[in-house]
Parts: sequence; C-alpha cells; structure tokens
Amino acid sequence: MDDNARPHRTLAVEELLESEDITRMDWPAYSPDLNPFEHVWDALERRIAARLHHPEDTQQLKQMLIEEWALLPQEKLHQLVLSMRRRCEAMISMRGHIPY
Repeated sequence: MDDNARPHRTLAVEELLESEDITRMDWPAYSPDLNPFEHVWDALERRIAARLHHPEDTQQLKQMLIEEWALLPQEKLHQLVLSMRRRCEAMISMRGHIPY
C-alpha cells in the first residue's frame, strides 16, 4: 500500500515488491484516511509538542520520537489496525472520497 507518491514508485521499490512477491493494493492518492500511520505521526507530534523542552536539532528530535514511540499505548495502535476494515469499506462506498 502506498499513496502513489513518487518515492513509492521507484524502480528499486518495484523490484523489491516483485522479489518479495508483494501485491500492491489499489490506493487513492493522498489518502490519509486510509493510512493509519498518519494518525500515529499525529500522536507523536502532539506528544513532542507537549514536552517542556523542544528538540534543538534532528538528533534530539530522533531521540524524542524513539522515547515517545515506546510510550504510545499499544491499545491505540491496535485500534488503528482494527479500523482498517471500516476505513476501506468507507472508501469503497464513497468511491475514494471520505468526507472527514
């Protein structure tokens, strides 16, 4: 699954998918409604913003993201995975346009 972005369509990606016998799902372009990881990034961003000290460089940001990732409630991640069926069904019924 990908959002048809150019980095996801490189020859190297295509060759890897083919070598691993991975079938690409049809996926509407720019579809954060279907990508549960967009919600994870949002949660991580909020957790970093809520910290008393903000990262001063990319190395600090990386370390903070690692720390916050470890603290994310597993139930939240589990619920995002379970929401995929509902998200896909909504996308199919709305012909690719979810109104939220």
